[in-house]
Amino acid sequence: MNTLDIKRLEGAAMFAVCTVATVWVALTDSIPASLELVRAILITGLFFLIRHLFMKKIPSPTGSGAIVMGIGIFINGAIVHFSLINKEFVQPLTLVLFLLLLFIAGSYIKDMVSGRIFKVHFANPLGSFAVGTWIAGTSVCGIALCQRIPEWKPVAQILVIGNISLWLYFVYRAVGNFYQFFTSESWQKVHGVLLLSTVSTQSLVIVWKAAFGTSVFYRLAAPWMILVGVCFYLVSFYLIVRRYAFEGKKINLDKGWFNTNCIIHGAMSITGLASAVCGVVSANLILLIWLWVLLWFVMVEIIEIIRAVKRIRLYGFADALLVYDPTQWSRNFTFGMMYAFTLNFDILESVAADSFLLVLHKAILAYFAWIVLILLLLEILVFFRDRLSPVAPAPSSIP
Repeated sequence: MNTLDIKRLEGAAMFAVCTVATVWVALTDSIPASLELVRAILITGLFFLIRHLFMKKIPSPTGSGAIVMGIGIFINGAIVHFSLINKEFVQPLTLVLFLLLLFIAGSYIKDMVSGRIFKVHFANPLGSFAVGTWIAGTSVCGIALCQRIPEWKPVAQILVIGNISLWLYFVYRAVGNFYQFFTSESWQKVHGVLLLSTVSTQSLVIVWKAAFGTSVFYRLAAPWMILVGVCFYLVSFYLIVRRYAFEGKKINLDKGWFNTNCIIHGAMSITGLASAVCGVVSANLILLIWLWVLLWFVMVEIIEIIRAVKRIRLYGFADALLVYDPTQWSRNFTFGMMYAFTLNFDILESVAADSFLLVLHKAILAYFAWIVLILLLLEILVFFRDRLSPVAPAPSSIP
């Protein structure tokens, strides 16, 4: 047996021992909740071990914050439907979410230290909108920390303050990029990633209340922030519709339709959630947002199903649906966000209290959480299928 095989066996044995110990401590009461820091250290060690022994050593793409968004919205929303998971595992899952955020942020910090951050993440006018996942992911994680591990609220408050600073720069870049789309032919390439301008903005409304509570300032500022997010939505929606209306029947669902287009309904879901959470938007207006979300959810997901069928015919099931791309997490986030929005929207306060919409509202809360959970588990499997596979040789040149 050669040295490499021995090292692999040692690594596998170490991994097995650490996994058992970490899972036992993290998912049981062998350490009190007041010592969550100890659990966090153990889980961090396991993360480093998994990454060192098994996972590809590749930098995080710009949109990797969507991983935190997709998992975090489950913790902040649909998990309440599963009483066992919600009671026994929600705090360890929140710690895992926080560590995921740190690991991904670490990759971006490395890019910043090496002087590559602008070239890699901001230079492309369209691709730079994916930075919105950094903001929204941080917000979702901050909300989870405040709600699930209240003693960590000071950590969440620090995240919020830093997040606002990043959002201000992101908005500055986004406004300039929107101007470029309106004054050049680059609008022909746009897709749902633009709507992360809305998602990131509305996420700040929600996380601020979770971290700092409600104040006079918050009640004054929240509606204006929501309005800013709505303006971003209208501009983004117009550009996306313009692009696909221009293509008409020539739309190529395989290459020309993107995972991020599901944010068409997801961005309004988080707008509705922010409106419901801030407490200063009328229930009837929130009802209109909810109906808009349902309409576009049905329309977009019908297109997604047609696209999936087409890709299966072209590439086969595995290559069509099981090839990982960070943008796939946008679907997990938008599905989870629709559930979270519905969960926080009290339809009884609106004019639809005695209509068939009440039945639909209850049905979503009763059954849709299962869809959110199943899609999340599938995406996690697809992620590890990609990350644990051998790294393909780098091409000699990039066309």
